[in-house]
Amino acid sequence: MTALRSIATVAAVVAALTLSIASPASAAFKSGIWQGDAYISKEGQFQRCAIVGDYESETDLGFGLAANGTYEVYLINKSWTLEPGQAAKVTIKVDDRPEVSGAFQVVSKDTLGTLMQDHPELVQAFKAGNVATITGFFGTLKFPLTGTAKAFGVMEDCVRQVKAGVQDGKKAAQAREKLAKIHGQDLFTLQPQAFAWRVLNDLPQDQFGIPKDVDQAMKRWNAALVWRIERGLGLVQSVGGSHSEEELRAELTKLKAPSCKGQLTSEADLRIMPGTETILPHVELSCTDVGNGSAAYEVLTFFPHASGNMIAVSHIGETLQIAQTADATFLNQVAAIAGQR
Repeated sequence: MTALRSIATVAAVVAALTLSIASPASAAFKSGIWQGDAYISKEGQFQRCAIVGDYESETDLGFGLAANGTYEVYLINKSWTLEPGQAAKVTIKVDDRPEVSGAFQVVSKDTLGTLMQDHPELVQAFKAGNVATITGFFGTLKFPLTGTAKAFGVMEDCVRQVKAGVQDGKKAAQAREKLAKIHGQDLFTLQPQAFAWRVLNDLPQDQFGIPKDVDQAMKRWNAALVWRIERGLGLVQSVGGSHSEEELRAELTKLKAPSCKGQLTSEADLRIMPGTETILPHVELSCTDVGNGSAAYEVLTFFPHASGNMIAVSHIGETLQIAQTADATFLNQVAAIAGQR
C-alpha cells in the first residue's frame, strides 16, 4: 500500500470546484458521462481544467489537471456538510492494482480532494482501469471508469488550449499596450487591423468587443478584424487607391447586390472628421431582405492611409440607427486619437 500526498493548499481546489468560475476561454466540454470546464482564480489566473462524472449515486467522482501539470482527484456529494480545512483518510483501489491511501482535504462542505503528483501509476490506473473502489468515512464507493481514457485526453487538451490562449492573450495585450501609445497622424500609418485595434482599445468592450471566434469571422467577412456591436458587427478592410464617395457607393452596390434578396438602396456623401479638416467618404446601404426575411443596414466610413490607400470601416446592424450610432462612435474616437499630441 502506498500513500497519497495530501493537498498542499485548500484554496487551490476551492477555486476550482466550489467557486466554479468559468475561464475566459469558455472551455466547457463533454466526453461520455464526463463533463468539464476550465477554471480561473478571482485574480483572473488560469488554474486548471476539471471533469466530473455524472453518476447515478449521490457521490460523484471528479478529476482535475492543474496549470502546473498536477493531476487531482475529487469526491463530491451535495448532501455532505463537511468542515473545510479538515483531512479525511481515504483508500483507493482500481481493479486488482495495489491500494493507495492517504489524506483527502475537505475543500468545501461537499467536496474532498487530493493531489496525485507523486502517483503517476494512479493516474494511469484511473485512465485504463474498469472500476475504482474508494473507501473512507462515507463507506465504500465503487465508480465504473467508463470512458476515462478519452475524458482525460479531452481534459489534457483543455489545459493545452487554454494555456496557449493565455499566452496569445498576453502577446495581444502587449501589442495593444504598444498601440495605445500611437496618436496623432501616426494613427493613419497603421495597417487596417492595427488601426482598428488602436481605436477599439479606447472604446467600451461591452459595446465594441472582439468575438471569441474572431479568426473564423475574419475569414467569413474577408476582413482584417471583426468586432461585435449591439445587434450587429463591425469590420475593417483595406481599399486600394483613393476613390470618390460615388465610386465607392457604386462599387459597393454592385458587390452587395447578389446577397440581397430584397430591395437594395444606397447613399453616399462626404463627412468632416470632428476637430479636423479631413474629408471622409461615407456610404450607407440598406437591404430589405438578406435571404432570411430580415433587413440589414451597413454604414461605411473611409479613412485615409499614409500609403495612399484607404481604410474602410464598416458597421452592420439590424436597424439603420444601430449602424449609424456605431459608425459615429468609431469616427469620434478616431478623431480623438488623431487630435492627441
